Amino acid sequence: MTDAENKTCRLCGGKSQQTLLHDIITGNNDRFALNQCDNCALVTTYPMPSDEMLQHYYDQDYWQSNQLKDSTPIDTLYRLRMAPIVSTIRKYTTYDSKILDWGCGDGSFIRLLRNFGLHCFGIDAYKKDLNDPQISSTTIENADFPDGYFDMITCFHVLEHLADPRGSIKHALRLLKIGGLIIIEVPNIDSVGFRIFKRRWQPLEIPTHLNHFTPATLQKVFESAGKIQIIKTEFFSHRISPSAMVLSVFPSLSPRRARKKYKGRYPLPLLGLYLVLQLLAYPFALAGSLMGRGEIVRLYVRKSG
Repeated sequence: MTDAENKTCRLCGGKSQQTLLHDIITGNNDRFALNQCDNCALVTTYPMPSDEMLQHYYDQDYWQSNQLKDSTPIDTLYRLRMAPIVSTIRKYTTYDSKILDWGCGDGSFIRLLRNFGLHCFGIDAYKKDLNDPQISSTTIENADFPDGYFDMITCFHVLEHLADPRGSIKHALRLLKIGGLIIIEVPNIDSVGFRIFKRRWQPLEIPTHLNHFTPATLQKVFESAGKIQIIKTEFFSHRISPSAMVLSVFPSLSPRRARKKYKGRYPLPLLGLYLVLQLLAYPFALAGSLMGRGEIVRLYVRKSG
């Protein structure tokens, strides 16, 4: 990709950008910056990493399965943290609704929804051999479903990884029925955490996160992709918000780093410390969300045409 292409906004095509952060150096000593479009305000990672570089960062451990086992403490914690989202999904669906989890990972969220009798499918470009005929290893662009097939699409922490967020949302809207709902969640670069920690803010995850959204720029992605209505915006995730603050201060507690250091294990003392610190971080994460500057932004978007 040429320098001119790198400096063309992925959302609006604007050519003028300002740099928010210089010299963000990764663990592999690659150097990046955060640029913000002067026209639409989308923040992007600069320069755009090559596919070869991304494959190096998306190593086997990045996609290591977090598959949950019934009746374990981690499974119970996951279910508790996801309960508010599950409750909302049940509110907007019926027993015969078809739901697509876009970026389903190891399928944990799909299994959780199926426990409530919901009819769920999944796609993930990086997952294979899940032994589930309703989970496909594919992208949203290549997903083999008829137009208007789904009543709901969920998409948690996927859009920030994609080189063409608007194009991907167009394809998602194509698969959604008119009146159907997309629930999408991404890190919020307009958060209290980013303002405090800057380049240490854990959800930056440079260079694998190519885009860094605010509520306004995420809404612009949808408005430029099709006829939609934003019906609700939220700023708190029980699963992400406290951990984002903790890992911005103590990055060595990251499960991914721990697995690398301890040969695939996360030692119980470290896990206990990580969970205690998350509990301590809850009030701060909640306060940020009440100000509209939480660590994540979650949009509920209805397809209107």
